[in-house]
Amino acid sequence: MFSKKVLVSISLGWAVVLVVSGCSTAASNVPAGSVADQSASSGSSSDQSSSAPVPTKSAASTVAALPFNASGYLAGNVTPTLDAGEAGAVSVVSTAALKRDNAVLGGGTLPFAFRNNTAATISHIDFTGTATVDGKVVATGASQGTVPAHVKPGEMGFSYLYLEDVKSLPESGAQYDFRASTMPADNSSFNTAPLKVTQADNNGSAIIGSAVNSTGKPLSGPYAVDVYCFTDGALSSAGTMDFATETGDVAPDGTVSFSHDLYDSPCDSFVVGVSGYFA
Repeated sequence: MFSKKVLVSISLGWAVVLVVSGCSTAASNVPAGSVADQSASSGSSSDQSSSAPVPTKSAASTVAALPFNASGYLAGNVTPTLDAGEAGAVSVVSTAALKRDNAVLGGGTLPFAFRNNTAATISHIDFTGTATVDGKVVATGASQGTVPAHVKPGEMGFSYLYLEDVKSLPESGAQYDFRASTMPADNSSFNTAPLKVTQADNNGSAIIGSAVNSTGKPLSGPYAVDVYCFTDGALSSAGTMDFATETGDVAPDGTVSFSHDLYDSPCDSFVVGVSGYFA
């Protein structure tokens, strides 16, 4: 369904400052790495490679890479291992292959993994990206479905670019260049808030489960549910955007439930995250 492709992050027109530093400072449109088209290597959707990012670095010392799901917000049945990424920066470390929509929609989805190597926990994590071939921009897009909603220093996360028009994008040979915008991870109203997924099961047609508000603050919806699928331990696809059953405010220790339709797409190995907003 086309509505599944709608970006649920609320921008609210907040002004952000073009800096990356060790303190809790907003960052906007900061370079976040470049990754070669994964289909150029073998054509497999499960292929991954490290980025060669050249993002703006912070003045902070090197941040140690944390293991997957260090904050405990995500759930699933796979434990991916990713590269350390660029020191002092939020940088994309790997992508899956581009998944094209049908001819009517004309867009495409590019799942990717990133790591926060700044000295501060970040939220409202948004990416933009361009696809270039022989130095010419052939497609552009913005991120959707970023999980977890708060990412600690050294922690990894997942997101995907939705490219509006990929008709000019060849099957191989493209380079993807990313830029990132973030906000300080506080509990101010309308800042993104992570829920802790406490159950996530694949019944063959959907990922079904629940999540708890462990932030200690009331949250408001909608509560986005985002699934990332893996093949042989490598990121391979992103599920269509979905939402929890509940839409109203959720008090501290309150829960939401979800049933994320896989639409007949295989997703035997997966990670799922749930996010809302501070009320």
